[in-house]
Amino acid sequence: MIIIGERLNSSRRTVHDALVRRDETYFVEEARLQEQAGADYIDLNASALMDRELEALRWAVPLLQKNISVPLALDTPDARAMEAAMELYKGRPLLNSLTGEKAKVESLLPLIRNFRPQVIVLCLDDTGLPVDARQALAVAQRMVELLSRHGISEQDIFIDPLVRPLGVDSKAGSLFLESLKTIKKTLPGIKTVAGLSNVSFGLPERGLLNRTLLVLAMKTGLDAAICDPLDKELRAALAAASALLGRDPLLKDFLRFYRERKGSGGH
Repeated sequence: MIIIGERLNSSRRTVHDALVRRDETYFVEEARLQEQAGADYIDLNASALMDRELEALRWAVPLLQKNISVPLALDTPDARAMEAAMELYKGRPLLNSLTGEKAKVESLLPLIRNFRPQVIVLCLDDTGLPVDARQALAVAQRMVELLSRHGISEQDIFIDPLVRPLGVDSKAGSLFLESLKTIKKTLPGIKTVAGLSNVSFGLPERGLLNRTLLVLAMKTGLDAAICDPLDKELRAALAAASALLGRDPLLKDFLRFYRERKGSGGH
């Protein structure tokens, strides 16, 4: 399971304030804690700063790359901000995210051709959110074909079938899982990703819902999750599910997790 740490998001007040203040200590510590907890990517989102986003990314990208070893997921809806971040980025980032909407494709495709990032694709186009798994698959197929024509290999594409709030639609979980299953079956070479915390928005016991969706999605073939790697219960569910699904040969990861948890005073 590929973990994309979600904590450096400017929708969080502490992160927003740290970006405004250029608080290097806070920012680096948040990133390092996620890396130490097992994050494979650190998602960086400064979009809540609006007209100050571009300068915030110009400050944050070099700072993070200097202090952590895992790659960044550059998370912005603004093409100018994305371009500025990619120009500064050393290596190959993960672009979060592209949709099938005409305006989004036209603004981001030149950057994708130029910088060759890995790409998260949302199953969303100008017709709106898919109403079923068939529509989600159709968007995914079109976008994979488009990116392939422009030199992005299937191995570098993450398809997000879109997790929606359960509090808005009681079928949100089942729709996501069915879409995930259909996409994995039809496009087996493509990675899939989910923003877990969307499912629990506005509801109590958010952590319980997030980690339960993670386990169900792992059984359905999920490859990556955008989540909080500091959530100990979520990490416990991840370790247990990996072991039970046969993804953890000789239980090395599970036993390592157990030792770490016992050493930190957990049960």
